[in-house]
Amino acid sequence: MMTMNELYPPLLGMGNDWTPFERAVQEMYPAGKSHTYSLPVSVVIPVYNRREKLGKTIAALTHSTYPLDLIEVIIADDGSSDSPETLIPLFEGHFPVRHVFQEDLGYRLSEVRNLGVREANHDQIIILDCDMLPEPTLVESYMQYMHVGTKAVLIGGRRYVNTDKLSIESVLDDIEPVLSLPTQRVDTGRGPEGDEPPSEDWRYKFYADSNNAKDAKYAFRWLCGGNICFHRPLHDAIGGFDESFTAWGAEDQEYGYRMYAAGAWFIPVENAVGLHQEPPGGSNETDRDSGRSITREQLIEKCPAMYRKSEKDRIYEVPKVTVYIPAYNCIDFIEQAVQSALNQTFTDLEVVVCNDGSTDGTGELLDELYGEHPRVVIIHQENGGISNASNTAIRAGRGEYILQLDVDDVLLPIAAEFLVRVFEENKIDIGFVYGDSYLIDARNEDLGHAYSWSVYSRQRLANGMMIHHPRMFRRRDFNRTHGFDESITNAVDFDFFLKLSELTTGYHLQMPMYLYRQHEENTSKVDKSEQDSNTHYCVHQHLERTGLSQRVVIEKDPSAPRKIIKNLVEQPEDHRLNCCALFEKFGFRENVKPFRHRWELDQWASQHTSNRSQKMIGASARFLRLGPYGSVRVADAVAGRLMKEHELSARVESKRKGKGIGYHLFVDFEGRTDKQAVEMRRRIQDDHQWKCEVIDERKFPHIVVNPSSTSDLYQQFLQTESILPSDVSDQEAYNVSAFWSVRNETLLFNWKGVEVFFEMPLDWSMEDTHSDLFQLAHHILVEPWDKSALSNWNPTRQPGWRPGLAFSGGVDSAAALCLMPEETVLAYNERTGIEGKLNHTNAFRFFEELERRTGRRVYRIKSNHEKIRVSQGKSVGFSTDYACAVQLILLADYFGLDSIGTGMPLENSYLFHGHRYRNFSDSWFWEHYQHMFESVGLPLYQPVAGCSEIINMGIVRDAGWEGWAQSCLRSPKGGSVCGQCWKCFRKNSMLGLPFSMSNEIITFLGKEPIKQAASTLFSIQRGGISSDGKDIRDEFPQLHPLLELDFSFLEHHYPPALQLIPEKYRYFTTARLQGYVNKMNSLEVSKMKEINLYPKS
Repeated sequence: MMTMNELYPPLLGMGNDWTPFERAVQEMYPAGKSHTYSLPVSVVIPVYNRREKLGKTIAALTHSTYPLDLIEVIIADDGSSDSPETLIPLFEGHFPVRHVFQEDLGYRLSEVRNLGVREANHDQIIILDCDMLPEPTLVESYMQYMHVGTKAVLIGGRRYVNTDKLSIESVLDDIEPVLSLPTQRVDTGRGPEGDEPPSEDWRYKFYADSNNAKDAKYAFRWLCGGNICFHRPLHDAIGGFDESFTAWGAEDQEYGYRMYAAGAWFIPVENAVGLHQEPPGGSNETDRDSGRSITREQLIEKCPAMYRKSEKDRIYEVPKVTVYIPAYNCIDFIEQAVQSALNQTFTDLEVVVCNDGSTDGTGELLDELYGEHPRVVIIHQENGGISNASNTAIRAGRGEYILQLDVDDVLLPIAAEFLVRVFEENKIDIGFVYGDSYLIDARNEDLGHAYSWSVYSRQRLANGMMIHHPRMFRRRDFNRTHGFDESITNAVDFDFFLKLSELTTGYHLQMPMYLYRQHEENTSKVDKSEQDSNTHYCVHQHLERTGLSQRVVIEKDPSAPRKIIKNLVEQPEDHRLNCCALFEKFGFRENVKPFRHRWELDQWASQHTSNRSQKMIGASARFLRLGPYGSVRVADAVAGRLMKEHELSARVESKRKGKGIGYHLFVDFEGRTDKQAVEMRRRIQDDHQWKCEVIDERKFPHIVVNPSSTSDLYQQFLQTESILPSDVSDQEAYNVSAFWSVRNETLLFNWKGVEVFFEMPLDWSMEDTHSDLFQLAHHILVEPWDKSALSNWNPTRQPGWRPGLAFSGGVDSAAALCLMPEETVLAYNERTGIEGKLNHTNAFRFFEELERRTGRRVYRIKSNHEKIRVSQGKSVGFSTDYACAVQLILLADYFGLDSIGTGMPLENSYLFHGHRYRNFSDSWFWEHYQHMFESVGLPLYQPVAGCSEIINMGIVRDAGWEGWAQSCLRSPKGGSVCGQCWKCFRKNSMLGLPFSMSNEIITFLGKEPIKQAASTLFSIQRGGISSDGKDIRDEFPQLHPLLELDFSFLEHHYPPALQLIPEKYRYFTTARLQGYVNKMNSLEVSKMKEINLYPKS
């Protein structure tokens, strides 16, 4: 006897899997047998001044293998002047031909198609372009599917031929000469020459890659209105072709999108081939290029799937997401709910509120607050219950994805964005996605985490509701169900998601993104006995729909009234399943037998669907997946911390991502319950900000997403009782696409006509970088000349889990490297495409040695962003102090960064330009930049801010990097220095290395104040003799008074600087620093604070 799991039928018709139609046709019309047909069909042929080709097309229809007495032809005339109606007498005795006409008011293909369909006598409709000459099997191939079901859009193929040498009469007399015509090239309208191949229907290669469209995510894009077939009520239900398209192109894809959203399947019908009568030269009289330039923009406005890359704050004619809110007597909560939907970081959405007959002023408040809002739709109706209000709101909406929001709850700002990402960033067709929730009370106070079951499972859902808020599903799949059951007043969500579980796949995004309010009016609490009863009703209905009601008996669990006990019937009267409900969504006609053995149903699903169906059953094992990480060393470091802090053993595995490789960790939760696995995942997410999820098998899941911690966003809500400041929605958000773009896998930044580039990692995409990071990078790059980038600065980006270091390979950044954790990401600004003296040889030599010894990789990001400064009449260099870290800013999400470090030494922090003391923590510089970076989850991490360059040289020496870390960036020979630059003079002379008394050194020593004065004077005190024997003291006598001062305090670190380090890393860096150098005593601190070498400066 089968187990319950084995008995579950596959997800018939999942996505665009049209195998059920295929099997039904094969059963009804087996190959090699004669067939009878009963359904009539109307063939609608739009035409405009192409009488000759129209005549050949109609003539070809007379050779159809489908009974001609069941065919009628409608000539839909878009104002032709060549009298196509005069063709009608040629076809008398074959089938009726009617002519319908509209005035010539320009290109109105959509309108004339609708006219032809409207005037047709039959519900089975075929549309053929007037130059799409049908092969004899076309109508019959279509109509076999029409005899089976009504919820499919049938797509025919095409072959390109030239019929100019054939007449209408010759085609009417004999079809064989037409069928034997050679295939043409579509670009030239002639046969192939030499090695040229003939043209093939461009869709065939996509069919081959998607199991004939069964595994396709968006098969509607292959709909071409010149050869299609459909059931007219389906056409009427979506409003027909969009008549606002009055130029060539895109109306087919827009029409296809609405068919897709209505729940239709798209079937490429093998033998429904039309011969496209390709004219000489390869084009017809329609101006396609100019038409496409118009209709492409229309398509982006009207079709949110596939063709649109949503721009922030742009309001589209048809949004991608509908947030629906059924509202009844909720005046205390309605504003907060609606505002949380409007404050989403993903803005391509609408909010539809159905006021279900409220009597407490809810409706009036909605009209007052949002009556004129461009993204809010308000519907007022008499009270019909929550199911009715939900159905009303959803059907009034237009979004491809539907996001549920209860009226007393709140969405965190990133909810829509992250849910949409799961749908959009995975190739697999996912039907619904849901997340996790925090619990709050009526006063917005924290009640902890809501219940969460880790991994979606059809079997687990059938035992009780486990689809947590927030919930998002496809409009397509909603329309394949009957919507919410209006006969029940609670458990309505449970019933609806059981319906979805019967036809599509689900995914649990393990991130809390929703605030689920607990109060005495919750529907699940108002009448618990009714809730218990309805739960059993929902499960019974589920078994009826899946055909299992005669194979499974349910009863209440005496220990818990809402729980259900399922028992298999050992000796059923009929082992077959009643598939009436399963088949109903396809619009199957009565001639399709509903009773099927379970094993038969496996043949009614594609292999992909069968595999996904089995996966949706779920398994009891639990594993934790973390990552991806950019290198195996980082992954190993995380694994080490998991063992040390959580006693979890992790295994590292790699997976290709784009052109790069990501390293993941897998932890076996053997012996732990699902609840324990969920609690551990929450701890790791919140404590370390690591991206992780619980899975039920130790291998890469089909759907790979990287759930993040939202604890900071939640705390912000609790502190402010508002997700974002009230004026945020009124401010214009930063427009990333106005300044940033990708060309040939290179990131480009364009500012006032200056374009600079960043060569990002191969597997990076713009979606990997939060818009806040683009905005911050923009500001850092141009701040001295343009501060407008932060004019609307409302960051929402959350921190990652590890630091990043802007690493130059010089002494100061090498010292910083030694004081930061091993998981720190090292990024090097590789100046490229700018002429200058800089040479990367020493840096690259150090990077190679660093990787050889430690396995740590330095990410070299090529860029020419320093030319921005040149464009402003300055010399080559960083436009601001933190422009050295702009690559890390842009890659902060890619690497999961929670802070950014640089090698800023004491001489740039507490010793202002090295010649006078300042309290750096109170300086404008620190407060300005620290606040800016901290607001995007990247607080500044300055490990050597209290260390002089003298200390940093000692750290480098003691760490074993002496001779490798070189501050001189001019020497073309690895391991050597130029000996002539200012950096060589200051840093290398202390080590006893020679320097030349170059013009650059003479110039710097002659300035007042001397650059980095304190450490420069310290260097002269300990050396100061050039390679040709010149003594600095003799050459620059004005320095004598300064050289008498005591700078020995530079040999010890300044303790208050450690307070600048993010608290998360302060202890680590402090302990590391103590291993290298002592701190200043009080006398040394006093000496430093008294430093003011140039009081007149």
